[in-house]
Amino acid sequence: MLNIKQVSPNMSQLELDNLTRSIDQKWLTEGPFCEKFLDSSLALTGAKYAVLAPNGTLGLYLALLALDLEPGSEVIVPSFTFYASAMSVYFAGLVPVFVDVDPKTYNLDIEKTKDLISSRTSAIMPVHIYGQSADMDSLVSLCKDTNIKIIEDAAQGYGVFYKGRHTGTIGDVGVISFFADKTITMGEGALILTNDEKIYEKLRLLRNQGRPNSGTFIHPSLGMNFRITDLQAAVGCAQLERLPDIIASRQLNHKLYQKKLGECENLTLHQPTAGSDYIPFRFAFTSEHKEQILNYLESNGVQTRSFFYPMHMQPKLTQYKKSDDMSVSEKLFKTGVCLPIHGGLTNEQIDAISSLVTEVSTGKLTS
Repeated sequence: MLNIKQVSPNMSQLELDNLTRSIDQKWLTEGPFCEKFLDSSLALTGAKYAVLAPNGTLGLYLALLALDLEPGSEVIVPSFTFYASAMSVYFAGLVPVFVDVDPKTYNLDIEKTKDLISSRTSAIMPVHIYGQSADMDSLVSLCKDTNIKIIEDAAQGYGVFYKGRHTGTIGDVGVISFFADKTITMGEGALILTNDEKIYEKLRLLRNQGRPNSGTFIHPSLGMNFRITDLQAAVGCAQLERLPDIIASRQLNHKLYQKKLGECENLTLHQPTAGSDYIPFRFAFTSEHKEQILNYLESNGVQTRSFFYPMHMQPKLTQYKKSDDMSVSEKLFKTGVCLPIHGGLTNEQIDAISSLVTEVSTGKLTS
């Protein structure tokens, strides 16, 4: 019996050393590690400005508030995404409008997005799904010469570049997550990126209780506490030092899966967007035997994940469906399987997982 988790954060002694330093310095709130993490992330992404947030969901929420969109206006969001994308729009006082996605890349369908744009559209939220970028050239071109803003949900996109530009830096504002299953992690945490100084200044006030700096009791603006701790950033800084190795291990594991399953019957593998880097978030594929594969893997000790349940089908969001053509998002949920790809996997474990998948997909499983 295997014992393989879907998520296993890539930790080392360096993270523990940084945590010890933070505790020894008695600087637990935002401090030197946060500053170092921001500086390193600006250097990596090429963004002009960045702030930290407690998690990706709140990062998106803050980014939407900073865009100062008209209350009740519409934000187009892919139906194939995590719930947080839609919730950030809703709680920011805006209306999510769901669009279907491309069947190969799983990113928002540009042509279907065009059909949903109306006088009420204030923004579009591309989601850089599964460790690759959306087709940003087409989206930027679509929004050119309009007042439509682009907010990038780059939760899974740290280290991913699209034609030389880092995800989250191509639109007006972008958000990256550092949850435990992301390329690098702080446990929780997020990075909000922008090249617009006005958006940056709004973010600084919103996240720090309406003041540009802590230690003062004059609050020139409205805001709340969306800061993180230096303990989180201490872990993040250690992860950043190890980023090349973490990326390499994920990409190697993806290649091993691809070698084993690339020609497997009845499987269709995820294909990244042309011009995008690919730092796989999971090993993703579709199969008409989805349920059999998931059940067989789980019964053999391999923790699995399905694809996302479409946003337009979520119990509290059905009223926001404006398009009748959402067939791709629905089919992806019905057929999608995610295999673990974290750095804790061995070659032998990937071989074993691949063999189990092959048994089901090729009809060799008899019981």
